[in-house]
Amino acid sequence: MRMRFAEQNKEVAMKRYIAFLMVLVCMGIAHAIACEAGERIGPLVSTTWLRENIETPGLTIVDIRKVEEYKEGHIPGALSLTYTAWRTIEKNLDCQLPFWDDLEDTVCSLGLNDGSHVIIAGKSSADEDLVNTTRVTWTLKYTGVKNISILDGGYDKWLTGNNPVSIQTKRPQRGSFKCRPDNSILATRKDMNCSCTGTAAIVDTRPSAQYTGDAICKTLKKKGHIPGALNLPYSLAFTKQGGFEKQERLQDIVSRSIGNDKDREIIILCADGRYASSWWFVLSEVLAYKNVRIYDGSMEDWCCDETSPLATEPVHQK
Repeated sequence: MRMRFAEQNKEVAMKRYIAFLMVLVCMGIAHAIACEAGERIGPLVSTTWLRENIETPGLTIVDIRKVEEYKEGHIPGALSLTYTAWRTIEKNLDCQLPFWDDLEDTVCSLGLNDGSHVIIAGKSSADEDLVNTTRVTWTLKYTGVKNISILDGGYDKWLTGNNPVSIQTKRPQRGSFKCRPDNSILATRKDMNCSCTGTAAIVDTRPSAQYTGDAICKTLKKKGHIPGALNLPYSLAFTKQGGFEKQERLQDIVSRSIGNDKDREIIILCADGRYASSWWFVLSEVLAYKNVRIYDGSMEDWCCDETSPLATEPVHQK
């Protein structure tokens, strides 16, 4: 009797041990799947990926096109929050971060939680549409949102792939995410005054003719660029088809202009801070450069001060 009881105990113990091992195995598999999913959701996602993962819990699709365009048709489940909600005009500067309270309200309207992953979907038919997606991404990063991707090719490409379209408006419940400003990605004029004499790479993303002063931007009354700034036009980040260049191509462009030091301080600017977001996104999010900021206000802000110096000779750096 005692031997049978002991054998039964041994059998129960073995079953519990096997069950414990199965739990560990399942946890390992789940962790591997989670890691794989995390790696798969990069800074750029394809329309194919989005179609296959559109029901993923915690995925929030934000459509930044005009409201009337959203109502005509959008990606199923997408929220409408047009680009104009993500920037403001202040002190004659065309593109500034909204006031913090307004920005908090905007982010809260998305219903985000700490684990949410945001997909920005815009248009891709014009350069300004492409940089709208990167500017919104930068603004969300500034509020402390960590997980953000851009739909490569935007809604235009979504339509060409025979993907589903919805006209139903989605209104999310309020989420638990708390905004916290990330000033590490924002540069001011004070930062620029210090950086002009330092080792930082100052990158002007305007077209070459505006950089050299051969042409003038409508919003600026002066010609030229900040002394020491190199020119990396925003258009080089995009293809003619309305998407981003391949990562290898982008790295090659950056290596030949800025260099390969991923820790180097880099400050990006343009006429008003909008188009600068193109190379901020590429450098910081796609190529993993660790210290990249946008000079919000950019040349508009720089030229407001009559004493701010300007140059016309091109700069070549690495």
